[in-house]
Amino acid sequence: MPEAWRSRLRFHEPWPPHHPHHCYNLYLVRLFWLIILAFFFMEVAGVEGRVSSKGCLQRERDALLLFKSAIKDPSARLSSWHAQVDCCAWTGVVCHNRTGSIRVAELNLQNPNAYQYQLNESDTALRGELLHPSLLSLTHLHTLNLSFNDFDGTQIPPLIGSLHKLLHLDLSFSNFSGTIPPRLGNLTNLLYLDLRSYNYPYSVTLVHSLDWLSGLSSLIYLDMSYMNLSIASHNLISAVNMLPSLQQLNVAGCGINNIPLSLSFHLNLTSLTTLDLSENFFNSSFPNWLWNLTSLSSLTLSMCEIRGMLPIEIGNLISLTHLDLDWNLLSGPLPDTLWKLKHLTYLLLGFNFLGNSLPMGIMNLSSLSTLFLDNCSLTGPIPSELGNLTTLNTLSLESNLLSGLIPHEIGKLVNLEYLDLSINSFEGDITEFHLSNLTKLNTLFLSGITIAIDHNWNPPFQLQVIRLGSCKLGPRLPTWLRSQKSIMAIVLHNTSIEDNLPEWFWNSLSIVVFLDLSHNKISGTLPASLENLTKLSYLYLHSNLLEGPIPHLPPNLLFLDLSLNAFSGPLSPTLFTPNLYCLLLSHNHIIGSIPSNVCNCHSLERLDLSNNKLSGEIPQCWQEGTRLQRILLASNMLFGKIPSSLGNLMELVFLHLNNNSLIGHLPSSLQNCKQLVIVDFGDNKLSGKIPLWIGQSWQQLRILRLSSNIFHGNIDPQLGHLRYLQIIDLANNTLSGSIPHPFGNFSTMVSTSAKQLPNPGNISGAFIEDLSDEEMESITLVTKGDKLTFSSILYLVKSIDLSKNDLTDEIPEELGHLVELNTLNLSRNHFKGKIPDSIGRMSSLETLDLSFNNLSGDIPQGLSQLNALNHLNLSYNNLSGNIPSGNQLQTLDDASIYIGNLYLCGDLYYGGKKMNMFALSVPVNPSQDQYGGGPKEALWTYIKRFNQVVMDILSVSSEILVNVFAHELTKGEFFRSLIQRPPNDVDHLLRKATVYINVEEAQAERKKEVSIEPAGAPERRPPSSHQPPKGLRAGREQ
Repeated sequence: MPEAWRSRLRFHEPWPPHHPHHCYNLYLVRLFWLIILAFFFMEVAGVEGRVSSKGCLQRERDALLLFKSAIKDPSARLSSWHAQVDCCAWTGVVCHNRTGSIRVAELNLQNPNAYQYQLNESDTALRGELLHPSLLSLTHLHTLNLSFNDFDGTQIPPLIGSLHKLLHLDLSFSNFSGTIPPRLGNLTNLLYLDLRSYNYPYSVTLVHSLDWLSGLSSLIYLDMSYMNLSIASHNLISAVNMLPSLQQLNVAGCGINNIPLSLSFHLNLTSLTTLDLSENFFNSSFPNWLWNLTSLSSLTLSMCEIRGMLPIEIGNLISLTHLDLDWNLLSGPLPDTLWKLKHLTYLLLGFNFLGNSLPMGIMNLSSLSTLFLDNCSLTGPIPSELGNLTTLNTLSLESNLLSGLIPHEIGKLVNLEYLDLSINSFEGDITEFHLSNLTKLNTLFLSGITIAIDHNWNPPFQLQVIRLGSCKLGPRLPTWLRSQKSIMAIVLHNTSIEDNLPEWFWNSLSIVVFLDLSHNKISGTLPASLENLTKLSYLYLHSNLLEGPIPHLPPNLLFLDLSLNAFSGPLSPTLFTPNLYCLLLSHNHIIGSIPSNVCNCHSLERLDLSNNKLSGEIPQCWQEGTRLQRILLASNMLFGKIPSSLGNLMELVFLHLNNNSLIGHLPSSLQNCKQLVIVDFGDNKLSGKIPLWIGQSWQQLRILRLSSNIFHGNIDPQLGHLRYLQIIDLANNTLSGSIPHPFGNFSTMVSTSAKQLPNPGNISGAFIEDLSDEEMESITLVTKGDKLTFSSILYLVKSIDLSKNDLTDEIPEELGHLVELNTLNLSRNHFKGKIPDSIGRMSSLETLDLSFNNLSGDIPQGLSQLNALNHLNLSYNNLSGNIPSGNQLQTLDDASIYIGNLYLCGDLYYGGKKMNMFALSVPVNPSQDQYGGGPKEALWTYIKRFNQVVMDILSVSSEILVNVFAHELTKGEFFRSLIQRPPNDVDHLLRKATVYINVEEAQAERKKEVSIEPAGAPERRPPSSHQPPKGLRAGREQ
């Protein structure tokens, strides 16, 4: 058969090489071989197709399953990853068939909840070893996206440098830490690298060197925002200069504080179009090499503390479309070259010191679409020419000093979508005429402007956000709001709205996310339909007249503030919804106990139930993992012990349990709360010794208030090592021993610096001008003889109050080191010895109270040099010698400062009248003292003599007079009656004394009658009662 087949072939002699038939034959041969090769590759492809019918290669599938086993997947995002399914069909896996075989090319495992409003991204984050060695088996992997997951604070492993074919690497916001491995520079094919971290200075990713960048020569996109580049910042520009293809560089918030103003090398970044250096702290003028980046289209330098004027060289950046210089220290005027950037569409110059009037050069920017000039100290009127910038869609002139009438030409900005004219000094009103042509308007901020819009007006626009805070809109809610069907945020605080809100208003809130009606006079109750507002996330109704029970809340509510109203009834367990992270209900009339399911509200960060009528015990169920940072339960009727489970709240910063009836010792578990900054347990019935662990564990503590409890024992010297402590109030306990000498080491009380208190869990201020006072931390202290509450300036207050204890020994000289201390109150103890001379060096001291002790010796002359001193009390000691004169002491015209010091001498001038100290120091010994020795004086005689002594003293407080009167009484029945039931004021004291005298004299008369009259004699009436004296200084008033 083969022979027969071969016999049919006819062979010819070959054609000459250049013969036409030879060329034609070559063509046929080539065509033949092409057809053969085509059939061959089709067969191979068919074979390969049959081999790959199950999808990806087994080794790659096994590698991915190994990767899955090494990580935690709490939301089961990788549930499709199992061996029975083709791995190319798995979630996040993309396969390519470019090499004739199906290979895993992309892993897109970014968190699906990233940037998703109202969703908690941590619930869906993959955790653990996200860069497992098994990934090295994916030899064709070119895209790896693990953004918004959780590395659990581990370091990026060096193996990342072995994924040589990577083109795209995104590890942004994935909670890695440590240092960046230099082997990252081995990814020579990489085009896109995103390593953004969480906000600096909280970022724990430290970059020691940027030398590895030189290996990424193909890089086009680089984002290292919020990584800590502070150590390597001096080398940043030279390192990125090795990337000639780089088009976008983002290094915002990297702690860059050492950027060169000029360069010694040629700048190679000729392709760079986007540069973001924002949120770094240059504290310098503009670097001059910036103006050589002529290809830039976007330059962001906001929040860089750049000083001085904007250089004229800004005009070199002729391609610039986006310029953001917000939040710097720039001064005006702006250069004319800025207005020649014809392509500029986006200009942000807010929060600088530009001064003067609105620059007319802006009118030349015919392409401008976005203009922010908020908080620039601009003055004068808005020029009518602004209406010619018809391309504008965003205009913000908020928080300036602009005046005059708002020009009607604003209405010519027909493309305007966002308008903010809030907080200026405009004259006249905003009317419908200004807004009637703005058909595209969706955001309107007019806070502080007089609005004269007819309530029944029908606007041509549909707003999404409206903020009219501090505008007089009331007493009725504007009816034109009823036409706004797209509104998502409403801010109408302090707008004089009164009475009940109409039903149509609540019915129109179906898609509202943010609602602020605080600081009005809204009355009535909240509707039951409130729970149907499923989109509502932020609800501010504080400082109104609302009453009744709190209804069921919207299911997606995140922030609720109902404080300063008249809500009543108990707290419903349904109040604590799963997503709620802030609940403020202070200053209402809420009763009952705190529901135990508050402990299950794991998203809760701020809880304020203070100033209500809550009773019962604090729940015992607080769990680890809870995010609570603020707990305010003060001024209720809570009793029982402080629950030990509070020690599970590791993130706790502020803890206020004051003014309740709590008992027992401080639980040792609280030492686990190492982030505590303010602890106020004052005005309870807590007992035991002040724990030693406070000085060891609460190293962040700034305010400690344990006053008015039953603590005893010595004060731990370790407290003196709390370097941030600025207020310590241990008054009104039974503490004994001496003041620890380390109390002179409080660093904050020595330093002139004052840091704001932290504001954990603070919401975005996108719609709010400022935080309400109710959200500020506040502390009540005794200072200058009165109880004062501090809130907005609390961070500035520096105070030590150890009064009303049983402390002994001498006052430590070291206290004089606290030169920034404002208040020092050591009154009503048993201190002895001299007043330390060092106190005269406490230059910031405003209040000094050393009264009712056993101090002796001279008053230091240095006290007269305390220029800030405005309240001094040295009364009732054993001080002697002359009263210092001159300087600040001459301004203190309260004669009671020195009363009760028998051996003080000298004249005291009060109100222009000369007074003798001896008259203020007459010793008394009333007759009702049944236990004291020496001569006795009748109580009535003492009252008369006391009245005569103090008649010449003006403006002495009732409290001081009561204390002075009681101080001269020794232990007896009347004295004990004053201790058991203290008098409210002087008049009350004198009434009590009169009653006592009447009883005493009646008993004496009765004893006399019994002793001299025979049995059976008729009963005599008691003598007529004394009338209470008319009060101190009665003679002067007559």
